[in-house]
Amino acid sequence: MSELERDGRMDLPYGVVLRSSDVSGRVGEVRRWAGAGAPVRAAEPVAFAEQLATDRVPAEAAGLLGTAIQEAGMRPVLTLPLSELTVPARPGGHDRADAAAPGVVLQVPAPGEDEGQVVLEVDATGVVRWVVSDTAVGGGGTDRAGAVQTFRVSMEQFGLPGGAQDRGLVGFGVRKVLHVLRFPIQRVAGRVAEFAVGRWEKRFRPYGLRLTGPGSFLTPTAGETVTADRLAELADRPFLVFVHGTFSRCHSGFHGIAADGQLLRDLHERYRDRVLVFDHPTVHLDPADNARWLLEHLPADRPLTFDFVTHSRGGLVARQLGREALARDVRRPAPCVRTLIHVATPNAGTVLADEQRLGRLLDVFTNLLGLLPDEMVSSTLEVVLEVAKHCATGALGGLEGLAAMDPASSALGELNEAAVPAAGTVRAITSDFGPADGAGLAIRALNRLVDHLFGTGNDLVVPTEGVHRAGAYVVSDPLVIPSGSGVAHTDFFRDADVRTRLAQWLPGS
Repeated sequence: MSELERDGRMDLPYGVVLRSSDVSGRVGEVRRWAGAGAPVRAAEPVAFAEQLATDRVPAEAAGLLGTAIQEAGMRPVLTLPLSELTVPARPGGHDRADAAAPGVVLQVPAPGEDEGQVVLEVDATGVVRWVVSDTAVGGGGTDRAGAVQTFRVSMEQFGLPGGAQDRGLVGFGVRKVLHVLRFPIQRVAGRVAEFAVGRWEKRFRPYGLRLTGPGSFLTPTAGETVTADRLAELADRPFLVFVHGTFSRCHSGFHGIAADGQLLRDLHERYRDRVLVFDHPTVHLDPADNARWLLEHLPADRPLTFDFVTHSRGGLVARQLGREALARDVRRPAPCVRTLIHVATPNAGTVLADEQRLGRLLDVFTNLLGLLPDEMVSSTLEVVLEVAKHCATGALGGLEGLAAMDPASSALGELNEAAVPAAGTVRAITSDFGPADGAGLAIRALNRLVDHLFGTGNDLVVPTEGVHRAGAYVVSDPLVIPSGSGVAHTDFFRDADVRTRLAQWLPGS
């Protein structure tokens, strides 16, 4: 171990330079992973999940994340442990707006021309965070980074209530491990291909509209891919339509409903097997684009009646479907939205979608998917990793689907100029997340970090009140799941009260 002095500099092996900004601590030995000198495409798999568990990421989360990183083509090349980190106290605390953020600056050799690089920061509480290089933050791109890349790692610190299960770790920001990960990138005409995540989504997350039964609801390749003619045949009665949220698909986002066999059978019987799931890209296309695609695949000569169950960003897609201007644009009759249920919809946006905080959105989802896992985590986590790689290349565009949730989005502002439609019924379900009794250290630390970012109640991704109150768009009598329930943004449908309300609110055909 070597001492890192406050505002000091350390030259470490393998071309690593570490500089302090108002931080002191101890620096461990730099680990250079086997195969780090070879092209990343040729690198052999490594036991990175085991390393994450050693870093104190909870075992199940370490396994999920380590496997997903491996499958995403990301390989560790350097690892640097930091401990006994100390930030001098300042009057008013380090959270003051006028206080320079303490942290460390990590400088490492830049990747090859057909590779990208990102840092995964692992705090000893078990929380992980993504850090992209200075050139990527500024949109400079990986291929313009020069001989080195620089990563700025912030050093927030706060205490947490201790317990025997915490093994003496009661503070965030006291110990960290920094992992430098490399991954292959595609190049076009000698340059990094822009908007890589858009190409990935088109290939692996295409549009799809399926008519399902109780046995096919969870299976993306099962059910009936419907045509406009088929929908016209069934247009005499209302349809129940599920619209998923950010990074998700219907089979993963609504897994909690599918796991409730009685509810699933009841809904299909109630709607006489007129149950649709709408899969769509959520990262590179905005909700209006998603709604346009769906409208184009509806009958041209008659309106359909829909009852929507939406999660997260899916609620914005459903709201766009009700806009007459969009229907006129695609020359289709706007559907009659009889019932719209918003579950954790960012109707007022989320600060995590602000371009300056987009990395925090990735952080939260990466942690949530590992700390509150279910059987469908991997299909969502792989999208998060693709966005992390996209951001690490310095491509600032191509994320319109995420930018649509920015509270400052003009499209969102325009949408919220209109009140809740008088025709039909609109419902909302939201939560003010608080760790349940016995929650692990990682989820408690994550909650503390996110609460500081929002400054108000939230479900770790979306503000509590913003689901049902957004400008002129106000949904009366929302179901607000209280703090301490442990219901976060990704697991509403595992909550029995949520499923009970859905059963009560959905009228059937």
